[in-house]
Amino acid sequence: MNKKEPSKAQLEQKIKSAHIFIPKDKDSTSVYFDDRGLRLTYNTDFAIVETGFHRHVFSAITSQGYSRPYMYIRKFVELTLGVDCIVKDANGEATRSYRLFMEKLRSKEDDSDYNTAWYVDKWLYNIFAPLYSIDETVASTFIVYEQFLHNIARTEVVLAEKTEPVTSKQFADRLLSKLKEMLEAIDDYVIFDKVTDEELARQNIEAMMEHDADNSTEGECQ
Repeated sequence: MNKKEPSKAQLEQKIKSAHIFIPKDKDSTSVYFDDRGLRLTYNTDFAIVETGFHRHVFSAITSQGYSRPYMYIRKFVELTLGVDCIVKDANGEATRSYRLFMEKLRSKEDDSDYNTAWYVDKWLYNIFAPLYSIDETVASTFIVYEQFLHNIARTEVVLAEKTEPVTSKQFADRLLSKLKEMLEAIDDYVIFDKVTDEELARQNIEAMMEHDADNSTEGECQ
């Protein structure tokens, strides 16, 4: 039995009560990287970074003007569409390769596009890395706290009075010094149990198999 289509009034009510509503209009442009399970989308008003398990939505305009995340995501998508990074998977289906995209940009004589993509790639990693670190384990609890302290230490170094120029290495030294100062006050306890090389190899294989299974169920390439 076919599912009854919602009426116009029902659709309007769903839109009105939605926590987030982003219409897919004629200005929407999206790319999906099959080997990362990553989709990047932008339209006139928003830019979206998403996987099968989370979504970040950035408004195009902020109180300071154009949103930098919006502009960089849009640029990354535009660069992707200008590079042939489509490959065939094991089933002969066309897929878009993040790895191939970065390799082709890196091989270009003009490295400006690659530098932009490399910068966005590192920013994306910084978004993804801490997302699921929250957990009930001792290790996860400590890692979340360490990330918090790291962010506080970095902020203090960034906002500190600067009576002379600060180099990248000086910044790193000050950050490490500040973070070490904060971490000296924590209690010392075991957060990771001993793991043999064989156990670690098995865990890595299981993690890769799970990752491949997740990617195989992700949406189709656009």
